[in-house]
Amino acid sequence: MQQLKGKKKNSVRAVLLRILRDLKNYRLAVPAFLVYAALGTFFLGTICPLSALTGLPCPGCGSTRALLLVLTGRWGAAFSYNPNVYLWLLLAAYVGWRRYILGKKAVGVLPAAAGIAALMILVYLYRMAAEFPGSPPMDYREGNVLERFFPAYGEWMRRLFS
Repeated sequence: MQQLKGKKKNSVRAVLLRILRDLKNYRLAVPAFLVYAALGTFFLGTICPLSALTGLPCPGCGSTRALLLVLTGRWGAAFSYNPNVYLWLLLAAYVGWRRYILGKKAVGVLPAAAGIAALMILVYLYRMAAEFPGSPPMDYREGNVLERFFPAYGEWMRRLFS
């Protein structure tokens, strides 16, 4: 019994060490992203580069809101913002399980991510045809960069989508 407790304690320690190693290796990525998100939101009103530039949503638009909705138990609302959030969460769970719990390399991640990305584009094309312009995230963002520099662009987009 004592040996089993010691083994369990060592495995928990190994998981924590793997997590801490990754946190150390990527310690600059999180603050860099937070600075990018803060500056993008402050100056452009969004962290999405495509939306900030063109006013059009991107295939990933709604992913952050969808993730927050999943985390708060509102799964239907999450699906309406970005249905691909569930596939990304499954992939993240798989990678986390393999990397941290089992201590092994997660195999097949790039093909899986490419498949999810391709599906995101297909869903995006469908939503652009069926729902745009509609409710967020499938809406036109006024005051985008192109509209600010070229007022005719804004007028053209309003005529196109009204």
